[in-house]
Amino acid sequence: MATMKEMKKRLTDAASIGRINISRAGNDKITIDLNGDGEPEAALIDTNGTGAPDLLAVDLTGDHKFNLYLDDTDENKFPDVMYIDKKGDGNIQLLSIGEEIKDRLHKQLVEIFAVLTDDETPLEELDKALRDLVDAVKELQARAVRKKD
Repeated sequence: MATMKEMKKRLTDAASIGRINISRAGNDKITIDLNGDGEPEAALIDTNGTGAPDLLAVDLTGDHKFNLYLDDTDENKFPDVMYIDKKGDGNIQLLSIGEEIKDRLHKQLVEIFAVLTDDETPLEELDKALRDLVDAVKELQARAVRKKD
């Protein structure tokens, strides 16, 4: 199992093409700036102290706060719980649990998490997963904007 430091280096190497910037935020978080604006749109977070990420957090609204979470509660590299904090006030809503996958984007995010956290993924696949994450976050943010209108 790769450490957070090793994972950050591998993701940085894979993201060297394009405007994706990878940073460490403490010992337990890797932030991912997907559009080069200096603010992270996603993060891989170690919430249980194992040294490996078990949570993918995404900024749905573009307000620089994470509000969509995919949580790998059983540490099998596939998130099994998805929840949202629509207003950023800590009032979370469970979207799915277990093997149930709500839609194409949820499935895509689960697959992206699996690729990003696998320490044997070739750099080309990491780069593709990061680009897929850019596309998924853009689509999720567009959906969030349409729901506000």
